[in-house]
Amino acid sequence: MNDNDRAHRIARLERRLAVMTHWGLAGSFGMAFLLSGFNASDWTCGLLGYALLIGGFVGHVLINHYFDSGFHAGEVALGLVLFGLFALVFVATALFTPQYSRVNLGLGLAGFSVMALVLALYLIIRYGTRGTWNMVHSLWYRRAGK
Repeated sequence: MNDNDRAHRIARLERRLAVMTHWGLAGSFGMAFLLSGFNASDWTCGLLGYALLIGGFVGHVLINHYFDSGFHAGEVALGLVLFGLFALVFVATALFTPQYSRVNLGLGLAGFSVMALVLALYLIIRYGTRGTWNMVHSLWYRRAGK
């Protein structure tokens, strides 16, 4: 094993450690505040949870920048699956829970809207408006079979 390969493996391990440590802190506190906000129907606590989760995403982007890396395929898949799962749980809870609080409904809609906006802003900042447009439409045309 040469020194260049070893340095690359160490950098990958350091990046993974930084990402896991960061999400361990931001993700756990974000989810704790978010769940407390939904449980108590409290805007402040719930929005603080969303802010911590968005801060976790921003921190992950900064870690990627520091290590000159992008999101790995597994990280993207995990993020999309968790976003979809949480959205599904939110909709099911709102539909099937009697006396579902209007605060909880507003908190969920506000949070998911802001997270989708942050994702769109990240794509525009990272790839530019034209690059994001081309990426979305190339996926659209590929799926349509054109």
